[in-house]
Amino acid sequence: MYKNKNRINEHMANERTFLSWIRTGIGIMVFGFVIVKFSSFVNQLPASFFQDSTIPKNGFTIFIGIALVFTGALTILLSYFKYKQTHKLLQKGEYLYSTLLLTMLTVVIFLMSIIIITYLIIAAYPLTFQLTD
Repeated sequence: MYKNKNRINEHMANERTFLSWIRTGIGIMVFGFVIVKFSSFVNQLPASFFQDSTIPKNGFTIFIGIALVFTGALTILLSYFKYKQTHKLLQKGEYLYSTLLLTMLTVVIFLMSIIIITYLIIAAYPLTFQLTD
């Protein structure tokens, strides 16, 4: 039991931060799940619906979705370790500022975004090479 109101506020802030990371991880996982399910749905539609368009039938979007689900799960796991580390430091009356989790997540999400944007551009404007004799 804590009598120091500042220490109570620090622990509550640590818990709020942890829960925010949990929500972020779940959001990333849901986005990945939606990509996988939508890709499966589009692949099951009959070709007669897309007479004049070329829909790529590869499983690349499934890999993107799975990677996002994995990223979300990893975010949740890493945020738990960060929460526990911060909790121990707060118990000692110390705090070590670190942006490692934030930096890692930012880089991974940015790279995944670039991959998704590239895939969408390629799917929308497929490259057709014409060979001349």
